[in-house]
Amino acid sequence: MNEYFLECVGCGRDYPIGMVNTRCACDEPLEVKFNLGSVPCNWFQSQRSGFFAGRYAPFFPYLDPDPLFSLGEGQTSLLRSVSLVEKLGLKELLFKNETQNPTWTFKDRGTACSVQNAIALGYRRFGTLSSGNMGASVAAYGSRAGMDTFIMLKDNVPREKIDALTIYGAKAFQVYGDYGELYARLLEIGNHHQIYFSLSDDPLRIEGYKSLAFELLEQMDGQLPDLLAVPLGSGGLCRGILKGFEELRDSGITSNVPIFIGIQAAGNSPTVDAFEKGADHIECFQNSSTLDHVLENPYPPSGNQVLRKLKASNGLLLKVNNENILTAMQLLSQEGIFAQPASATALAGLIEAVDKKMIPRGSRVVVVVTGSGLKYPPVLKEFDVSPVSVKLDQLPQALEAVLG
Repeated sequence: MNEYFLECVGCGRDYPIGMVNTRCACDEPLEVKFNLGSVPCNWFQSQRSGFFAGRYAPFFPYLDPDPLFSLGEGQTSLLRSVSLVEKLGLKELLFKNETQNPTWTFKDRGTACSVQNAIALGYRRFGTLSSGNMGASVAAYGSRAGMDTFIMLKDNVPREKIDALTIYGAKAFQVYGDYGELYARLLEIGNHHQIYFSLSDDPLRIEGYKSLAFELLEQMDGQLPDLLAVPLGSGGLCRGILKGFEELRDSGITSNVPIFIGIQAAGNSPTVDAFEKGADHIECFQNSSTLDHVLENPYPPSGNQVLRKLKASNGLLLKVNNENILTAMQLLSQEGIFAQPASATALAGLIEAVDKKMIPRGSRVVVVVTGSGLKYPPVLKEFDVSPVSVKLDQLPQALEAVLG
């Protein structure tokens, strides 16, 4: 058997590490596997910088990373809550601020790993299927690597998101039709036209996401949170971070894995619905409708694996309504973070879990804030953010009125 390979998360079948645009014959995603016994137990005792695949090299033995094709992703801030932690009665509440990545979302971690793999395998064409955020990320990294980049978009993606990715020179296609069918067709199209499609369950994309777990270990001085709250769209981010924590445990660096809380919007909650029913597999969600198109994947490619993993590890899966998401956005803004609605679902779910006494109030919790509110400005119409309009000579009176 090779030193590293791809393994189906469902049936366990092995595949060569160099396969792309592929899911298992059982229609489950693949995952990178390698010998964790080769990871030095003292690796995190020395601080390193630079591209994460080099900084955490023993966890990426299948890559020979070129820092030239990194955009400085990762190493995002871990912010301690100022006001909300006491209201929730938590011992510690921290926000992993992924809005600080190059294209303002966590997607850059996965894209950075995928583009390295694409280059190493000789691909000159790079692409993805996106509701906007991943498209911008793939367009940016593909442009830097000098690759022809192809972005397939859902039919309801807002114009401002399309503009934000075409500036990089990417060829954008707004595709009308079933999203799940399009996902499957792109695997065939990619292989036929030699396009490396970095889709949400690309094994190398999942590998990029696991870097967040390694950063948390460093930023928390070798300690781990009790719980980690993360939004669920395709499920890839949850899979990736969990894989990172499992690798830390299985290599002997840590002794446990945080409990995960996965949160979806009530308007599109296939993974949560399966969890609540006690089902083993998700079902396609009908008539998705959410505040943020990022959350509208009716059949998440990593949904079944997230369901299996969180059930096996006593994790939680919750859904939250639009009102609670908007409230969470406001609470995050009070902490100095402007998050898009998809990101705020994590905090909304945490608040619900605390209110329902589903988690101990004395817990240490990290909330992953996945993307910037600047990615989806239309949501601002839900808030009263209009400035006071006043003539210069009336400014003192206007200020007095506001000051009371």
